[in-house]
Amino acid sequence: MAKPTKSEYIRWVKGSLNRLLGASLADDANIFPDYRSWLITFQMKQKLAVHAKVDRPTQDALIKANRKHAGYVRWIQNALLISGEGITAGAKPIVADGSWGPKTEAAVKAFQNKHENVKADGWVGANTERLLMLRTGTVPPGRTKKLTEPKWDPIVPIWDIPVPDEPIPELIEFGYRFKTSESVSISLSKGGLTGGVLHLEETSNRTVMKLNYAAIGVGLSPIPAAAERSTTDMPSMGTIIRNRLYGRDALTLNDITGFCLIYQGVFVSGVNPGGYGTIMLLSVGAGLVYAYGVTVLTGGYGVVAVPAIVASSCHSMVGMIGINNGSPNVGISGAIGYLGFGDVREKIDKLKGLVDA
Repeated sequence: MAKPTKSEYIRWVKGSLNRLLGASLADDANIFPDYRSWLITFQMKQKLAVHAKVDRPTQDALIKANRKHAGYVRWIQNALLISGEGITAGAKPIVADGSWGPKTEAAVKAFQNKHENVKADGWVGANTERLLMLRTGTVPPGRTKKLTEPKWDPIVPIWDIPVPDEPIPELIEFGYRFKTSESVSISLSKGGLTGGVLHLEETSNRTVMKLNYAAIGVGLSPIPAAAERSTTDMPSMGTIIRNRLYGRDALTLNDITGFCLIYQGVFVSGVNPGGYGTIMLLSVGAGLVYAYGVTVLTGGYGVVAVPAIVASSCHSMVGMIGINNGSPNVGISGAIGYLGFGDVREKIDKLKGLVDA
């Protein structure tokens, strides 16, 4: 039998989220923001890295959690009994009691040995679940559609790209455009903190995704202390582009999220709304280490003075201008930050520890 397609893999993930978290994701291969939101919820509950994509640890955690779901285990047991492997496993047939045990695992391995061209491991992932559904015509909890073997059509391909064993495919799309942003900044004469939300639109399905960012940095301002903010109601415009120096042909979430450098100029009169201009170098990679080294050597101002250091390892860039308000301030700043899904304060706490050290 053919390997599960990427579409089928996504359907397995969505079915797992439905049964484990009570999500109501459709049994299809569409990836919308609610799918990522439930992935983030699962990763947070399992204390995994939060990045809204299915890597190997997330996949393994889904499989292990499915073993603890009585309804899903009962479906596996019944499917194995229908298929025959549940009858021949051990001296007696397995019992469909919803409890995972050695006999159930032995029956799963027997099924994998007979029907899968892989080493039997007893783990019910996307491939084993798919084959159990095909062989028995049953549907596990969390799924709603039966599977049938495709009929060969020499003109229209049936299967899309199979999911490889290594690495697990990243569930990301290509094509993003800047939508708007919102932020709050607290600046000192020689430093400051900033945090906000970057709104990007996925061009594939015209849905908006929100990425949180926070940063600590250094700056130059004649004002001892000031605070500014911008909201989605305030006019802003910008663009996001991939860094051609990095050599990538397409922009993915991996090229957007991660550690970043933020350079900003701001003016606030205190009476009328002010303005800001910001450049964010995203997913800066190894260049961040070099920039930090220069920052230390230059007494803290290297992050402002040496953006060229990270140019080759920066994956993408966002440029934006907009209206803001707050206390009177004028100045420029450079900050090391982190952009990603969920709560990014843990990353900033690590950065603070690095700076304090």
